[in-house]
Amino acid sequence: MAKEIELQVKGLTIRGQQWGAPEGQRILCLHGWLDNSASFDFLGPKLDDLCVVAIDLPGHGLSGHWPDYQHYHLWAAVEDIDCILLALGWDSCILLGHSMGAAMATLYAGTFPSKVEQLILIEAIGPMAGDLEGAPERLAKAIVTMRELNPQQGRRPSISGFIESRLSGHLSLSRQASEAITRRAVAKDDGGYYWRNDKRLKLTSMMRLPEPLIQSFIRSIQSRTLGIFAEKGLFSRESLPLRWDCISAPKQLVWLDGGHHLHMEEQAQEVADHILAFLRSDHEA
Repeated sequence: MAKEIELQVKGLTIRGQQWGAPEGQRILCLHGWLDNSASFDFLGPKLDDLCVVAIDLPGHGLSGHWPDYQHYHLWAAVEDIDCILLALGWDSCILLGHSMGAAMATLYAGTFPSKVEQLILIEAIGPMAGDLEGAPERLAKAIVTMRELNPQQGRRPSISGFIESRLSGHLSLSRQASEAITRRAVAKDDGGYYWRNDKRLKLTSMMRLPEPLIQSFIRSIQSRTLGIFAEKGLFSRESLPLRWDCISAPKQLVWLDGGHHLHMEEQAQEVADHILAFLRSDHEA
């Protein structure tokens, strides 16, 4: 069973889960967009020799939301991660991210390379790049939509409708995985069930980093890096080298059957085996 944890980060309550051996190698897990720490419910227990901490990122799951009119910037997560490590009392750790969490982990590993002992990226390397020519229009749209946003979440009579919503999304997800993420992302009051997630997470990003800048962060990575990507995921074997080849540190790339959430699906054990073998190979080197 996971142990629930609570941290105070930049005035915000951050919650998460912990598995494994408290005295083991420390690994911090960062989930994807609109997911939460339950994204690691299937992987975390399989890494039982490690001290595994998975947090609900700000605005997600059981964690708090940023104050009104504050945005959720991917690059701002670099500071968030650093503050989370400080709150945990960790000087450094193995950093593991899935999807958006992997994008954040990439930027953090490039910014603070000495604090990342090993880097494990599942289904992403860096954030989505932005079009320089479209930046002014993007910024205007973000400001207007923030001003017009109704922060209230709609209510439903049961949690089942939310589970079905995750199942019908554009990214394939099993019912077991959908239930795990949804149960941590939904709350109930007198009006019914509602999403806990901050609605601002769905707003247009004010700015996206240009590709050359993203690659500069990747080139700054110094830790051994394991990349795990799905054959039916968001990246292709043809598109990945643009960024993957920027890593000059020792690296290992693995392609597995499955979809974007392969670490929650039937491939979870295979993902865990590759992670443990990767970490073991460093000790044996």
